[in-house]
Amino acid sequence: MFTNVGWSELLVLGVVALVVLGPERLPEAARWLASAIRKVREFASNAQQQLRDDYGTEFEEFREPLKQLNDLRGLSPRAMVTKHLLDGDDSLFSGDFGAAAPAGAPAVAAGAGTAGTASADPRRSTAPRTAGTAPVRDTPAPPPPSSGPVWDSDAT
Repeated sequence: MFTNVGWSELLVLGVVALVVLGPERLPEAARWLASAIRKVREFASNAQQQLRDDYGTEFEEFREPLKQLNDLRGLSPRAMVTKHLLDGDDSLFSGDFGAAAPAGAPAVAAGAGTAGTASADPRRSTAPRTAGTAPVRDTPAPPPPSSGPVWDSDAT
């Protein structure tokens, strides 16, 4: 019901209620609010049950498109890509590549299929590096960053 209300907002509401109502009337107001919420929930539950009794299977057929719309409401572009293209595996976005594989994906051992071959890429190894060793590179390392931009006096 109040999915966007956090603890800090509830604390602010409580302090405001304490200031406005005072400590004498606050417990009675809290009881009244709790009973009002309970009555609203009971009314909604009874109305839903009455609709189910009156319409039977037609009510469920009506609810199915609403359920699909509600599912789409929570999808952001990131959630849509995760759900449809990545099968729910959001490690691409979170950077947690060591997480378990998504359901239905086969688990592959580190180095599987490359054992005994000379073409195994050591940069893709999942084995931890020991201290003092650098990764193997096929290309030379980039030059260290300079203190400022490169200035070409011949170009001006």
